[in-house]
Formats: sequence, C-alpha cells, structure tokens
Amino acid sequence: MVIDFHAHFYPEKVAAKALAVCAARIPAWSDGTRSGLEASMREAGIDLAVGLTVVNAPGNSTNINAWAVRENRRPLIMTGGIHPDEPEPLRTIETVAAAGLPGIKVHPEYQHFRFDEERLFPVWERCEELGLFVVTHAGWDAMFDPPCRGTPEKLAEFHRRFPGVKLILAHLGGLAMWDDVEKYLTGLPVYLDLAMASPDYIEADRLLRIIRTHGAGRILFGTDSPWYGQKEQLGFIRSLPLSPAEQEQIFHRNAAELLRLP
Repeated sequence: MVIDFHAHFYPEKVAAKALAVCAARIPAWSDGTRSGLEASMREAGIDLAVGLTVVNAPGNSTNINAWAVRENRRPLIMTGGIHPDEPEPLRTIETVAAAGLPGIKVHPEYQHFRFDEERLFPVWERCEELGLFVVTHAGWDAMFDPPCRGTPEKLAEFHRRFPGVKLILAHLGGLAMWDDVEKYLTGLPVYLDLAMASPDYIEADRLLRIIRTHGAGRILFGTDSPWYGQKEQLGFIRSLPLSPAEQEQIFHRNAAELLRLP
C-alpha cells in the first residue's frame, strides 16, 4: 500500500479560484477538487492520501472542520485545523478529536504565527493529551516572501519545548533550507514528509543522505498535490536506492501507525 501523507483539495465551488490565486507563483498539476485528486491517485498507484486542511481565517474553523469531517472517507483521510487567532482554539482541538480526525495542520506563514508564542502553548499541550498529531509547513513557501517563521532551527526548538507532541514537518523539515535541516533536525524524533522533496528542489544524493541520517522510520511519503504531481514524486522516490524495508516504512508503515490503521 502507498499512502500520500501530504495532499490537498478544495470544495468544488472554490477550487478553481484557489488555484488561480496561486497560479503566478506555483502552478497546479490537477484541478484541485476531490475527484481530481482521486483521479491522480489512481493514475499514480496511490492507495490512500491524507487531506491536509488549513483554516484560512479565525472565524472559519467550525465550517472548515465540518467540511473535513464530511470528506473523511476512503481513499482520503482528513485532518482538522485551527487558526491561531480564533477565540477558542482549545474547543476546536477537542471538536477535531471528538470527530475522529487524527491530527491538525497549521501553516506559520499563511496563518502568521510563531511556534514560540506562549499564547499557543496550551494548544500544543492539548494536542499531546488527545493524541492528535500536528503537521506544519516547514521552510520556504513560494507564496510568501522571506523571512520564514517555520525554519528548521525554530522547529527544532519547538520539538524540544514539546517533545511529547507527534510532530510532522512538511517538505523534509524545511523546503530549500537543506543545510539547516541537516544541522538542526536530522536524527530528532520528529517525522519529515517528502512533499516537494522533488528534483526541482533537492538533489537525489542529498535527499538520500537526509533520509538515511534521519532514519526511514520517521520519513513519510508525500507529494503536496495538486502543487506537484503524485505520479512524478512517487517515481522519483522509488528511483532512490532504498531497501525494500525502507520503502515499506516510507510508503506505508510509518503513515499507517500515525493514522492508526489496522
């Protein structure tokens, strides 16, 4: 089984608009809808995908999480989300957990927050208590100008402050910040996903070194669809000289454990 731990789609009525907003900086590889994602998965040979939900405004968490719950059916497993500026983020966290969603996605650039903000410490503590994983964007983002809030160094500090949080760092821990990923993150007990860890951004030799140094037991296959091709990313990772055991961990076992799949 192949699980893509980092994919996105949008409600039918807003998908075209969402892609158009991003088109100047990052073109899409599919139409951004659920049906488009499922078609891409079939073509690539991907069995399950995790739909990462980002709450775009403080007042929208209820509606977005309700949408995620409705869409939470195979072959997609949805996450919930919070907005750091919403009035009752702890209540939102508890609603996400009660609905059976396995974790939340946050984005420090898009949502304009830092992981060292004390006002958010109770949120991360509650995620740990409820067993929710936390997925965050890490590193550079084509849609935002630097400096970045979610750098490898800052994310390593966050892990040290909250070592019990099941932390998943997108984009191999820091897109286009590979020196800092190797300096601050490799070897820490956090998960790194492979979204955008593609030939456009990283050399195969360096990617293999990071995977081996960090340990395949904490690497998750991901694509960032629709912002990169699922078939293309799957082919790239399969081209690396990984052992069958490493491939099983990266493509399936690590994700299955986090998602509590039978």
